[in-house]
Amino acid sequence: MSTGLPIAETTDAPYEDPLDLMDEIERLKQEKDATILAHFYVDGEIQDIADYTGDSLKLARDATRVKTKTIVFAGVHFMGESAKIMNPDKTVLIPDLLAGCSLADS
Repeated sequence: MSTGLPIAETTDAPYEDPLDLMDEIERLKQEKDATILAHFYVDGEIQDIADYTGDSLKLARDATRVKTKTIVFAGVHFMGESAKIMNPDKTVLIPDLLAGCSLADS
């Protein structure tokens, strides 16, 4: 008799220690002279590696204190645009170009 529960599939992917991945991200942030800003609504794993977290107003303020030449903004377009306006000499990257905001869309 079937329980109707899905059966987890096995993969042959090698195990990757999350702490090793965090160390690699820290190394890349140093190498690329980058700072990560993450909005509260992004996944917790992204917030864990971010240098700053908060709502859009807090992150806009935090962006003015960034000393690195690159800002990686895990948020929506208007947040990255705000960071760029306040930091015209910095490169601002938005990792997910499809991230949306119903408030900004309306």
